[in-house]
This record gives sequence, structure tokens and C-alpha cells, in this order.
Amino acid sequence: MNLQLLPFPAADYATWRAAQVERRRRWQFGPLWSDDDAATVQARAAVDDLAPADGLSGTYLHRVLGPGGDAGWLWLSRQDGDLLVLDAEIDAPAEALLALLEARARAADARQLVLDRMIAAPTTAALAELGAFTVLSQTMVLDLRATDTPGSDRVALHPMTQLTFDAYLAAAIDEYAHEIQRTDHLPWDEALDHSRADYDALLPQGLATPGQVLLDVVETATGETVGTLWLGLRPPSAAFVYDVYLMASARGRGLGRAAMLAGAAWCRERGIGVLGLSVFGRNTVARELYESLGYTVVMEALRHPVEPAPPVTGPR
Repeated sequence: MNLQLLPFPAADYATWRAAQVERRRRWQFGPLWSDDDAATVQARAAVDDLAPADGLSGTYLHRVLGPGGDAGWLWLSRQDGDLLVLDAEIDAPAEALLALLEARARAADARQLVLDRMIAAPTTAALAELGAFTVLSQTMVLDLRATDTPGSDRVALHPMTQLTFDAYLAAAIDEYAHEIQRTDHLPWDEALDHSRADYDALLPQGLATPGQVLLDVVETATGETVGTLWLGLRPPSAAFVYDVYLMASARGRGLGRAAMLAGAAWCRERGIGVLGLSVFGRNTVARELYESLGYTVVMEALRHPVEPAPPVTGPR
């Protein structure tokens, strides 16, 4: 089946935006925020950022035409040399859609397709099921209202001191930069700049940043601080694990699991109903840990390399 891209009708743009807000509320922010009003605010802000009411800027919305006529719509963007699929709703075989995306990527000289998908969205789910993509990252969520797993007596959580924060921040920025470098294939200096910028944005006031809770993970058997748990509060009743960090000497002893259990218990005690986190796709150990604790995937970014078109040669 051949699919074609056409300009999206301007008369339908406002209706599409409203539907996109609802998709994001239901499938992306709803599971992560635990409150319908808060999820709606976040969904509307995300759509306003990428698809402003007065028209698209930096992203591309297409009507998709199949053999039988209108087959749906496709929302794309360009980012760092990649062709990014933001969302799609298309009534066509996934193989035909992948062929269309590969052709579009080649025409744009993109090195790869990146599928930024909500797990519950049917069209991008069908693409992912082709097996042609590898996982870059996942956003996962634990519904604390549906589980009553106790905390762990192996660790205790204490408010972080400034001395511990300074040491943690230096180590965390370095480790995160290495993950960015491995995942995005960036030069070290560029990966380090990205890492510092992300931490600066999330912790502009350091340890005193409102809404950010940084806790020392203390091993109860020894009384020693062995790591850090960083939670971002999302009122009224959600939180996000920005980092669970263990010193090298504490790894491989089950203390990461203990820290996550203690963090979930800390949240329950404060009326938090949902706990989210993000994890790099290459970090299979962490992904398996989170799955074993009951976390489920709500969003993921997938990568598919695009082979360049063969050179056109004339007659000899």
C-alpha cells in the first residue's frame, strides 16, 4: 500500500488541537499526575508549546492519503538531524507507514527515525510492534493507590546536607553526561553541557529549590550514607523520581531496590498517589528492577536507523 502526505486542512486545525490535548491528557499526563485537572493543564501546555493556536512553528502536521482516500494524520518534527514522530492516527498497515516515514527521512537527510510514543496510542503501537525500533528511553509510573508494598528496613531516608549535595551533584552530572554521550552519540563536551543544563534547569536554587526533595540514602546496618534519592513533587498528589544514585561501593547489594521501596513508602505517607520516573533504554538492569517493583511504561522513545538512498548513477 502506498501512502501520500498532503497539507493538513487549516479549517480542521483547531479541532485537531483539541483532540490532541485530550489524547495527551488521557494517555500521557493522566497516568503521571494522578489528578485530572492537573493532567489537563499539563496536556494543554504541551500542545500549546508544540502546536500553538495560531499555527505550527517547528513541527509539521500532514493529512495522510491512502488508496481509499483519507487515512488519517501524521505529526512530525526535526531534531538534531533526526526525524521525530510526535504522534499519528492512521488507518493503514504499519509496514506502509514505516515505508512512508523512511522515505520522508531520506528526503530530509535524517539519519534516523525517532518515535516518541504514548504506549496506549494505537498507530504508534503498531509501528513499535514491527520490531524495527530499539528503545532510547522510557517513562514509567507506579500507582501507589493500587499497591501496598512496604518500605525497606535496609535503608533510611534523611534530608540531604549541603556537603552531601555538592558531592552528589558533581558525580551525577558526570554520570548523566556519560549516558547522554552513549545514547545520543555526542562529543563529550557537548554531552557534559547538556547534562549541566538539565541539572541547572531542575535545580536552579540547588538544595533549596522548591518542589525538589533530595534525600540521603542511609544503610541502616552501618549508618553510612550510600546514595541519594531525588524526588520532584507534582501537586496535588504525584511525584517523579529524578534520580536514584548509589555510590560504587554500595552497588550490587540490593540497596537500589531498598531505596526505591523506601521512596515509595515516603510518598505514601505524604498522600502521594502516583510515582513516575524515566530510564534510558540501554539500562536494562534498572528497567527490570522498576518492572519488578510494579512500574508500567506510559511513554517511550524508540529509534530506527534510516539507510541513505543509493546514489543515482547515469548511463556508462
